[in-house]
Amino acid sequence: MRLRVFLPQRRRTGSLMLVAGLVIGLLTAPGQPLAEDDPFGSDWPEGPGREETGYLCGACHSLRLVTQQGLSRRDWDETLDWMVEEQEMEPLDAEEREIILSYLSEHFGVDHRPARLQAVPGFQAIPTNQ
Repeated sequence: MRLRVFLPQRRRTGSLMLVAGLVIGLLTAPGQPLAEDDPFGSDWPEGPGREETGYLCGACHSLRLVTQQGLSRRDWDETLDWMVEEQEMEPLDAEEREIILSYLSEHFGVDHRPARLQAVPGFQAIPTNQ
């Protein structure tokens, strides 16, 4: 099946040039990484443990699920235990677990809780000893 675009001849060339220019501009824009350059997205902060954590979490679910949590280090630790026990995640060795817990608690800890959770009436973070 062939798809035909019905534009007057003089506008067809101009429209195709516009689309081609937009595509080329998007592909060559300085400082704008292409989507395949960053498998985690712009809301996945740079830092030690970024890749290990991103690949571990992203293997089973959307990274968006992680970015919206805002958990304490202890809660992240319990979440990892739960994933091993209930979700069949492979247990992490101690060094890798420390790297991942440090990344999660630093970048997605209670201090980085999304504003929508902070604005919920009656919602109060439970302080924990880290």
